[in-house]
Amino acid sequence: MGPGASRGFSMGPGGSGGVSMGPGGSPGGEGSPGGSLAVRIGEGRALRALGGWELVRALLVLRLCAHPWLVDNAETLLRGSRRVLPLPLWRGLLALSLFGQFAVGRGQRAVRGVAERLRGRGLRPMLALPLEGEGPEGEGESWFEANRGAALQCVGLAAGAGPEPAMQLKVTALLSHRLCIPNFPGLSPPENRHLGGALRRLDDVIKAAVAGGVRVLVDAELSHLNPALTCVTLGLMWRHNRQGALPWVWNTYQAYLQDAEGRLRADSALCAEVGVAFGAKLVRGAYLEHERARAAAGGRQPPTWGSPELTSASFRRCLDWLLPLLPLPRSRLGVVVATHNEASVLHTARRMEELSLPRSGGPVCFAQLLGMGDHISLALGELGFQVYKSVPVGPPEVTVPYLARRAAENRGALGGARRERELLGAELRRRLRPWQ
Repeated sequence: MGPGASRGFSMGPGGSGGVSMGPGGSPGGEGSPGGSLAVRIGEGRALRALGGWELVRALLVLRLCAHPWLVDNAETLLRGSRRVLPLPLWRGLLALSLFGQFAVGRGQRAVRGVAERLRGRGLRPMLALPLEGEGPEGEGESWFEANRGAALQCVGLAAGAGPEPAMQLKVTALLSHRLCIPNFPGLSPPENRHLGGALRRLDDVIKAAVAGGVRVLVDAELSHLNPALTCVTLGLMWRHNRQGALPWVWNTYQAYLQDAEGRLRADSALCAEVGVAFGAKLVRGAYLEHERARAAAGGRQPPTWGSPELTSASFRRCLDWLLPLLPLPRSRLGVVVATHNEASVLHTARRMEELSLPRSGGPVCFAQLLGMGDHISLALGELGFQVYKSVPVGPPEVTVPYLARRAAENRGALGGARRERELLGAELRRRLRPWQ
C-alpha cells in the first residue's frame, strides 16, 4: 500500500459494521456464530485455531514464565547456556521454547511465514525491533547507524508482510537516551552533531515507511525520557502526518503513569490545532519496577499509580475520552488498544458498538504480544475486529536477551496469566479426550 492508497487499518472481508450486543451488554449477540465476544474469550473457544504443538509450547513457556526466579535470572541463564552449548543446539532449544513462542527471525521467509499464519486466523503482524539503550562501549555513532540499517530492513519486512503493515520503533535505538535528559540549549558540539544525525536517521526510517505503506508506532520508554521522545515524535508527526485520514506516525501512552491522560489530551489538541493526524497506542506500561526504584533512589514519589486497579481506571479514562472523538466529522484520530486485559477489551468493543465504530476499516485496532493473550486475539479476529500481534524480529542472540528483559519487566503480567494457562490446558485436554 503506497501513499496514495487508503490509509485506514482494515481487516478485509467479514466484520465491517458495529458489534452486536448480547445479554448484559456483552459484544456479540446470542445469534452470532460462536456466541458473544465475552463468551468466546471467557471459555477460550478461539484457541481451537491453534495447532497441537502450539498449545503444548504455549503452556510450557507460560508456566516457566510464571516462576519469578526463572524470570529474574533469565538473561544470566541464557548467557550461560550460550557459552556451554553449541550454537546450533542453543538456537534449536530456543526455537522450541522462548524464541519460538514470542519472536521470529529477521529473514524474509520467517516473517512471511508468521504473517501468513496470523492472517489465516484473522490477525496480522506488527513487527518490533529488539533494539534499545546504548551500544557496546566505544561503538558510538556506528551503533546507531547500524540500527538505522536494521530499522530500514524492518520497514521492508513489514511492507512485504501483507496489507496495512505496521511496525514498532524505539527512538533510543537511533538517538542516545543520554541526550533525552539535558536541556537542548546546553548541548555540546558533539551532542548537537549526534542530535542532527539522529533526527536524520529517524526521518529516513519514517520516509521509507511512508513509501512502503507501513505505519510506525513509536514506543514509550522510561518516564523521564518520554517528554523528549514525545517532542521528537510530534516533530515526526508534523512532517509525515499532514496528509491522509489516519497517521503514519503514532505515539504511545502508558496508563500506569499519573500524567498519561493529561499528556494524551495535550498532544491530541496540539495535533488538531496544527492540522496533523494523531495516532495513540494505549498501553498499561512495562517499566513499573524501574520507575519505582528510580523514584526511591531519588527520594521522590513514583510517577506511577499505586495499584493495578488505579492503572486500569486510568486506562479506561483515556479510552473513554478518545473513543467518542473518533466518529466526529473530520476526525483524524487513530487508536491502538494494546492490552491483554479482558475487561479493557470488552469495554472497548462495547463502546465501539455504542459509537457505531466499525470493527474493520476504521480507526480502532487491538494489539497483543505474539505468544500471549491468544484467547483474546483469536476471539477478536474471528469477529472481524482489527487485531495486531507484536512480533519481535531478529536473530536469537539479539531477540532472546530482549525478551528476557521484557519478561523481567512484565513479571506481574506473566505470573498473572494463570487463567490463560488454564484455558490452554483445557483446550489440550479436550483434544486428548475428544469423547468427553
